[in-house]
Amino acid sequence: MEFITLSTADNLDLIRKILADSGFLEIKNITRLQSGSRSVAYYADDYIVRFPKAEIIWQTMQREKMIIDTVYPHLMPYFEGKIHKIELINGTYPFSVSKRIYGKICDGRPESDYAVLYQNIIPERQLKLAQDLAMFCHLMHQIDYKSLNIPEPTEAIDNWDVSTREDFDFYAVQQALLLHGIDLNDYKVTSPNVEQALCHNDLSGSNLLLNPESDDILAGIIDFGNMVVMPKYQDFFPLYKIDRKLAIDTLTEYNKLTTSKIEQKQLDYMVLIYIGYGLYKTKDNSSPYFMKLLKPFFIEDLP
Repeated sequence: MEFITLSTADNLDLIRKILADSGFLEIKNITRLQSGSRSVAYYADDYIVRFPKAEIIWQTMQREKMIIDTVYPHLMPYFEGKIHKIELINGTYPFSVSKRIYGKICDGRPESDYAVLYQNIIPERQLKLAQDLAMFCHLMHQIDYKSLNIPEPTEAIDNWDVSTREDFDFYAVQQALLLHGIDLNDYKVTSPNVEQALCHNDLSGSNLLLNPESDDILAGIIDFGNMVVMPKYQDFFPLYKIDRKLAIDTLTEYNKLTTSKIEQKQLDYMVLIYIGYGLYKTKDNSSPYFMKLLKPFFIEDLP
């Protein structure tokens, strides 16, 4: 088993040969995509192909396929054509292949051919996006995960609850927020909802594909590799990284669908703990990232 490396990633002749050897003989256009540290990705006509950079990442991709195949029927027909289904090709160079979902990411990058800013989306479509995400979470959280054979992670899974970390210091976090006029005591809830559910766990802007010009704005949801059973309220956390308003609107719509409601303050509290932890850890050189997350908490028109 071999893997694409930095030195071979731009060798499109090699990529074309790998695809052809795997039966993709008619591919005409191949374009390398911006991708993270775990895989190298390409557009290949109407497909997306991803090459893992190491064997453990290939194992994670195998887990992701098993998860998607398991949960897919539970999301139909509402999300027909919008879930990123993948197939795995286990050759000399292993890779995943999927039909390309046409849409723009929404991760805070400037407007471009492949990115849209949430703040530039018209209010009606912002609401439709929140409604679709609420339905997705509702359907996911209703799945009886105990009856499913969800494989254990092969890599560390993102955990947004920083209070579980060994170096977490509540007093230091509280003081870091007080310096910015935020009192955590104002966000505590008496009866937090800690119900466990099967969660996507990474509904961040890079994993949501949007068509901002369409009333049906949510084009696709991708990257199920972080899926895990956890307290369901944590599933809403990544939406704060797009915009706090989106997170709150999604929760509001979600609470219309479920009898197991979640208070907004519970989400805010978790996010503020995360921000305070980040501010404390970067106190000698405040991170713009955490300050950006904190800013919406000072906007008066949000509850």
